[in-house]
Amino acid sequence: MLKRRDFLKKTAAAGAAGLAAPFIGPVRDAAAQEHRDVLLVAQEGGPNSLDTQVVGANKQAWEVNWNCYDRLVAFDMKKDANGNDYLDAKSLRPELAEEWDAGQASLTFRLRRDAKFHDGTPVTAKDVKFSFDRSLAVGGFPRFQLNSVSLMSPEQFVAVDDHTFRVDFLKHDNFTLAYIGTPVGLVYNSELVKKHATVADPFALQWSKQNVAGGGAYKVQSFTAGQELVLVRNDDWALGKKPQMQRVITRVVPSAGTRRALLERGDIDFSYDIPPKDVADMASNAAIKTVSSAMDNTAQYLSLNLKMAPFDNPKIRQAIAYAIPYDDIVRLAFFGRAGSLAGGPPHVTTPDWPQRIPFKTDIARAKSLMAEAGHADGFATTLSYDMSMAVTSEPLCTLIQNAL
Repeated sequence: MLKRRDFLKKTAAAGAAGLAAPFIGPVRDAAAQEHRDVLLVAQEGGPNSLDTQVVGANKQAWEVNWNCYDRLVAFDMKKDANGNDYLDAKSLRPELAEEWDAGQASLTFRLRRDAKFHDGTPVTAKDVKFSFDRSLAVGGFPRFQLNSVSLMSPEQFVAVDDHTFRVDFLKHDNFTLAYIGTPVGLVYNSELVKKHATVADPFALQWSKQNVAGGGAYKVQSFTAGQELVLVRNDDWALGKKPQMQRVITRVVPSAGTRRALLERGDIDFSYDIPPKDVADMASNAAIKTVSSAMDNTAQYLSLNLKMAPFDNPKIRQAIAYAIPYDDIVRLAFFGRAGSLAGGPPHVTTPDWPQRIPFKTDIARAKSLMAEAGHADGFATTLSYDMSMAVTSEPLCTLIQNAL
């Protein structure tokens, strides 16, 4: 079993920082007392890249980028129905940009003059333009995301002067500003990236996969893909409230059972993506705090090939929709720690995501539709589970930590 003191010893060689912030979680022993400002995290899989613009970057890479890079704007936080903090998709605050003007033809950002990258280099509009140009040039997901809000060409990104950056629209889109507040809008230290560029790799993707060129609230102290990530607080960061933790040590512990045992013994402080059954069991443990927040932009769903019989028949699709045991899935598969989107109004007028669907479990109706479609006795088909989609289709983001 990996003890807290062992967890820390394995990272001690990387260097220790000052004790400046209170420790979140219980103090279990003398070793813990000495490291009150260190957050110990275990997760199933670590980041496979330190740059989300690298092809195949996983969701843990996005976590690194949220903490190590800044954006022009960032999302505010709000409370959910259970009092848990989560990002407010409808409210943005200044980050690198101290203010902005939103017009019908363009967005103009005025940059903070005190913003710096991790190496002390001031952030300028040329860095912002380079970053958006890079997002388009690398292709794949970054370009797809920008294209989805009609950001198609580097000519749309203009460094007006050192502290003014403008985005010109091909057509006005209400979601453009929000997209700029996501990790698609990361701002890179352009000169640092260029130093590591080659003819074959003009945007230094091989270098940025293992290194950070940002200026966010945390710096990467050490990184071993598939094993460990150590973040250290950037004490020069001035774009918001500084994090409480001086260091965050994250280790890859593939076994959910082992992560649960580490949590219950107090050998780690935090974990997530714990199986729903374990979450339900641990919710009754007073020494463990469990937090489950619905993720507004994710869902698990059944996708049918509409070009293949019998799924090209709408009655078959409707029958399947009525046959799915929605409530049983929430109760038995997720142990009550998920939300169902079934049973909503047939016409959703609100732009909120995720939208509810009009179907609910009705076996009699499903059988009737099957008969009408000429399949009263059913039919055989192949059901496949797409793991690549499962990465971004989780119904809940479940966070578990030792009680505060």
